[in-house]
Formats: sequence, structure tokens, C-alpha cells
Amino acid sequence: MKSTSGYCFSFGSGIFSWCSKKQEIIAQSTVEAEYVAATAAANQVLWLRKILADLDMEQKKATRVNVDNQAAIAISNNPIFHGKTKHFKLKYYFLREVQKNEEIQLIYCRTEDQLADILTKPLSKTRFEILRNKIGVCSKRCKEEC
Repeated sequence: MKSTSGYCFSFGSGIFSWCSKKQEIIAQSTVEAEYVAATAAANQVLWLRKILADLDMEQKKATRVNVDNQAAIAISNNPIFHGKTKHFKLKYYFLREVQKNEEIQLIYCRTEDQLADILTKPLSKTRFEILRNKIGVCSKRCKEEC
């Protein structure tokens, strides 16, 4: 089965860019699926950074990308090519380069705090409502929540 990649970006207090998409590959491990998702988010980061630069809002610091898989972060930080990643497509290794160039910084976040899960996973009603509130989306019935 193909995994689903998802990301959302905030500027100030609101989410302004998001995506949920089936991955092009069939990942052989959870780590590979998370690594591919982080790569998709990194591509969007680079595009958003270019737009901000065009608007004279150049970002000096690395853009922080929350990832809820410590192994995926470790692989992106480790320039050594080893057996656990030999099946990864080479195009995904650019994630290491953009981190090295300090354009992005992968940050570990607990699964419970991963806002993009609302775009990628089946959730209980309670969990869905918690994440919905965290990204700033109101229920149609309860506008006063916001």
C-alpha cells in the first residue's frame, strides 16, 4: 500500500498552505514513508521561501519542519550511505543538502502534536476535534469556538 504524505504551514497564527497526497512510491518501511513525507514538505518550504524572498521577506533562519519519526530525522542528518537506506530513491537525498545549507531544520515532534495527522490518518472524533482546533478551523455549528 502507498502511504499518504501531509503537511501544513502556518504564518503567524493561521495555516495558509497544506497538502495531503498519496506517495508515488510504495515505502518498504515507516521510516522511508516519513522520510518521503519530509522531503515533500521540504520541497514546499523551498518554494515558500522563494516567494517570501520575492516579497522582500527573506527568511534568514532555517525553516523548522516538524517530523514525528526520529529515525527519519537521523537518516537525514547522517551523510553516510548505509544498508538501511540503500533502497531509498536518490532524489530523496536532497533533504540532507537543504539541511546542510540551513534552509530547513527537521525538528522532532511527538505524534500527539503532529498537526498534519489530520490530513493523513483516520482519527477518532475527539482527536480530530483537537487537531481541528489547533490548526484554527472552526466547526460550522459552533462558530463561537473560534
